[in-house]
Amino acid sequence: MAARMDRVLEYVERITKEGSEKDKSAGVSAAAVAAELEIHRSDASADLNKLCKLGYVEKNGTRPVMYVSIRNGKNQAKESQASPLKNSENKNNDANHDIPFSNIIGSKGSIKAQIELAKAAVVYPPNGLHTLICGESGVGKSLMAEAMWRYAAQIWAQRGQENEKVPFVTFSCADYADNSQLLLSQLFGYVKGAFTGANEEHEGLVDRASGGILFLDEIHRLPPAGQELLFTLVDKGIYRRLGESREERKAQVMLICATSEDISSSLLMTFRRRIPVQITLPRISERPVKERIALIVLFVKQEAIRLDLPIWISGEALRTFTYYNCPANIGELRNDLQLCCARSYLSYLASAVDKLTIDTNVIPQRIFSMVRHQEVIDASINKLFKDGLAVEPGGQPLTQNLSNNYDLPIDLYSFIDKKIASHRQMRMSDEDVEHQVGKDLEKYFESVVQAFFKPEHSDMPISIIQQNFWEAANLLLNDAAGKMNRKYGRKTLVALALHLQQFKERVVSGRVVYNPNLKAIKAEHGQAYSIVQDNAAVLTRKLGIMMSPDEIGFIAMFLIHGSDDIATSRIGLIIVAHGRGTAQNMAEVANNLLGTDHVKSYDIPLNKSNAKTVEELQEVVLKANEGRGVIILVDMGFLVTMENMLAKATRVPLRIIPNVTTALVLEAGRRVLTTDDNLEQAVSNIYTSYDEYTLTLRQKRQSKVDSKDGKGIILVTCSSGEGVAKKIKEILLDNIPETHNMNFITVGAMSDIQGMAAEVGENLRIAIGSIDPRLEAIPFVHVSELFSQDGINRICALLKLDLIEENQISLDEYAKGEAYALVAGQLNKFVKTLSVDQVKACCEELVEKIEHYFFNRKISQDAIVRIYLHAACMFDRIHAGEALQPPDWSEQIKSERQTDFQQLKNIVDYAAISLRVEVPDSETCYFLSTLPVRNK
Repeated sequence: MAARMDRVLEYVERITKEGSEKDKSAGVSAAAVAAELEIHRSDASADLNKLCKLGYVEKNGTRPVMYVSIRNGKNQAKESQASPLKNSENKNNDANHDIPFSNIIGSKGSIKAQIELAKAAVVYPPNGLHTLICGESGVGKSLMAEAMWRYAAQIWAQRGQENEKVPFVTFSCADYADNSQLLLSQLFGYVKGAFTGANEEHEGLVDRASGGILFLDEIHRLPPAGQELLFTLVDKGIYRRLGESREERKAQVMLICATSEDISSSLLMTFRRRIPVQITLPRISERPVKERIALIVLFVKQEAIRLDLPIWISGEALRTFTYYNCPANIGELRNDLQLCCARSYLSYLASAVDKLTIDTNVIPQRIFSMVRHQEVIDASINKLFKDGLAVEPGGQPLTQNLSNNYDLPIDLYSFIDKKIASHRQMRMSDEDVEHQVGKDLEKYFESVVQAFFKPEHSDMPISIIQQNFWEAANLLLNDAAGKMNRKYGRKTLVALALHLQQFKERVVSGRVVYNPNLKAIKAEHGQAYSIVQDNAAVLTRKLGIMMSPDEIGFIAMFLIHGSDDIATSRIGLIIVAHGRGTAQNMAEVANNLLGTDHVKSYDIPLNKSNAKTVEELQEVVLKANEGRGVIILVDMGFLVTMENMLAKATRVPLRIIPNVTTALVLEAGRRVLTTDDNLEQAVSNIYTSYDEYTLTLRQKRQSKVDSKDGKGIILVTCSSGEGVAKKIKEILLDNIPETHNMNFITVGAMSDIQGMAAEVGENLRIAIGSIDPRLEAIPFVHVSELFSQDGINRICALLKLDLIEENQISLDEYAKGEAYALVAGQLNKFVKTLSVDQVKACCEELVEKIEHYFFNRKISQDAIVRIYLHAACMFDRIHAGEALQPPDWSEQIKSERQTDFQQLKNIVDYAAISLRVEVPDSETCYFLSTLPVRNK
């Protein structure tokens, strides 16, 4: 590569010199260089552009762009202009002082203050002020350092250093972070004999940078010992080489350090106070829209010049890249645009068009998932987003030298050319060539994207969504986007990732997933269901849990309703909280994760009056309202009570949800951004989803909490971990007062009961419920015993409590009718969503039929209570949309007890008709597992 570039430079210098001697217009085009040296035009163009950046050649004219050697092309010009007036020279110099910074986009806008601070650091006598540049990876820290050096070269030249070149030495601290001796030798040099192998004296980077600037990149990688090595140099401008004990050397060096980490945790306080100037550069998402567009145009211009071709970027593609929240900021934006140009270049080579086109079809799906749409009122910007723009390679080149840690490992265009040549040698048709090269390029994109991906720069905090859920959602949406010809934005990605995380937490906690619309989803959205089903193995591997058909149906609906079509209006969402920045920080997290700016915030200082708060909040509500009402999430105090007041004052339908948390904000944001719920539906669903989320967390952590406080623990069991278990707890609390001082753990048939029991240890006293957990040394009491005085007293005895002399519950164990009446009297504790009278009549008839078939009319009181309560809770659970998930053994029991299963299914289906519910096979399997095999 270097040898080829040398040949290119020699040829340009020769042509430039010949043109100067003949007094003709000098210069050579990329095509001429390629023809002369027998190399590809894209290679010639790439080498010429690199020589421009290095300062050996410059560009002139429009298409074709001509390249001339600076060394040979300017000799005559310098001789002919050797006697201009001194004042004119000074005036021109003053005008050029801003040139090093003027090419930086935002120099007159968002980073104007940072540039002014950088200039001040450089001009401060005698050798500038040491500077620390902070900012995330890819924001342009190296570019800022180089601009400061160029500015210093101009300013310091006026101080009597006209004939001296100002050095700029770059050093990556990461390369020597773990070896302080090697670091010392690199920075300060060493003398002969300083260590084994030091056969001669060697100068260090400080020697080379003397009189100029030493740029220490990734300064946070220096360990404390490495930072301390710089103290003497910073304080006194003196140092010693490794191996020297007496002689002190002097160096006039300005230090510029760069870091992407939090300086308070990565740099010593004693080091930080020695660096008087600190400059923080914003991430690309914090830049104004116009600056982001300017960056896009700059990088596309560089590609147009490189290929010597015009490039058209469509309005929609420009909008997408403008709102693209690049994890690695400007550096990644540049490379993603280059990848899109490579895709377009492939189409250009296979067709007869005269330009490259960047449209949404060449943008990778992963970019759409990181787009944060914003509202723009600037007419000129909206026009660009509508019409697009053309970038020509001619005119003055954009020579911004953006230092970039994400450069592509090979020349993409050469890669495409070589692949095409290789496939054509195999006598493939043009159509097959384009298809095959497209596949090759996709593989290349995947490898490049993988190389670019750095988890530490991800804007998705793993404390909110763990990486495996994020990756699983991303993989599924990428596959669906291609197969369904849709674009899924960041809102859908975050919503799906959150759903997958909540799904796993639900299953792990022993709760079940039932999809009442599964048949309709399969019938109406078969393609989406099939796509999720095809990815089920990958999702299972990523999440570590099996994907049931019910859950596949839920996920399929994300693919149907998650397409990135922006609704004309949405429900407004406002966070209101006391304190400085409380609401703002929660809104920022939600907007970041959901890829939007829809969530608004209003912070209330603790000293602000209620009247002033209400007045200002009215304005916030009016701005947030898009015609569909507003949801306000508040923390505490009088805010909870002002719903009617605000609605009346603003005439905007609104609802207030109290006790705001970040999780609640995310659920509310997901709901209003990804559904068409009206205001009342949205509020109801937000409450339901958030209650389910908190319940899952409580169940998941309850055993850990209970095992630590030393109280006795009662294990309550039933098929689902809900229903009967919840009611058993209520009955115990009502009838045995001492249980208020004990802890309860509810578990279902699918829970890891043995593991949970081992975790809580000796605090577990007793197990009560409809399922015997068969725990060694732990007594079990069946739920039916709760309805007799003897049963209550037995529980007290097992818990070593005083016997209860009297109880409101009594049962004649020989009278079936009284048993029905007794259980029916307690039914309101078990049934919440259905009519108690309907359930009572239904369950009595069901018990009679089960008794006739399974018990040969010889049923015990325990069996009556157990079957009655199981049926009541089952019907109520199904009606609430929380039917049990099919157990692993469902197919086995259906096969082994086929006749029993069909008979029980007929019984429960008939009973369910009056309640207008449909009993799934999963519930029938659980019910059958509690019944005996029919005695024929």
